[in-house]
Amino acid sequence: MPGTDELVTATGAGFEAGDDATAIRLGGQQIGVLVRGESTSRELTRELADACALLVEVVRLRLQLRRALSEMEASRARLLRAGYAERLRLERDLHDGAQQRLVSLGMALRLAQRHLPETDVVGLLDQAVAELGTAVAELRQIAHGLRPSSLDEGLANALAMLVRGVPLSVTLDVCAEPVPEDLATTAYYVASEALANVVKHATASAVHLRVSRTDDRLTVTIRDDGVGGARVRPGGGLAGISDRVSAAGGALNVDGRPGAGTLVEAVLPCGS
Repeated sequence: MPGTDELVTATGAGFEAGDDATAIRLGGQQIGVLVRGESTSRELTRELADACALLVEVVRLRLQLRRALSEMEASRARLLRAGYAERLRLERDLHDGAQQRLVSLGMALRLAQRHLPETDVVGLLDQAVAELGTAVAELRQIAHGLRPSSLDEGLANALAMLVRGVPLSVTLDVCAEPVPEDLATTAYYVASEALANVVKHATASAVHLRVSRTDDRLTVTIRDDGVGGARVRPGGGLAGISDRVSAAGGALNVDGRPGAGTLVEAVLPCGS
């Protein structure tokens, strides 16, 4: 398969070749192997390998395209499920939190209106102000889950506030150029999830967070000195970030070789 050492059959199934398999090359690059039958000479096998190189290239590119389409469909399905789950969460939080407080407050004020002469107006107003303050705080918390309010002052400010809560040494390097709103939000959540993973799993002592913009792309890089081993797993936090980055037209790379720390890099298209 392109970009890997993986061998597959024409149907995409995994394949193990013996040491005597003949390499199929195109343009100096190995693109497959040809396994020799018992009655086939090595010379004929080499000729067949040269003759079928273009066919093998077509087949492997079709397999790569099929995999990419399958991954895209799975990503879209995950995004839909995540969207439905988020809407249900918001509906539940609003119903159980701020909505209930405001309804109760309205009922209390209506009851006070009916019994105004014998009502402790000062106490009622104090309670109403307290309830309104709590409802506003809950609404702000819900709104922050949709889009961090710290982004109002730019991505650099939002990331600076984010790393303050990380119990590790974090080096922050953010480009000074303005970043479009949608990309700033995506970059923020990439950094947030990556830093959360470092704190939970990496056993790291230091993290470097860098955001750079060159020409038509924005790159978010998070590197730690921990134990490594991180990878994108179905249903995991990095899978959700990968879907978010893909939805923005970008690509997420996770390099978590054991013992070598972890690198999380998101490359996002950014119009000039």
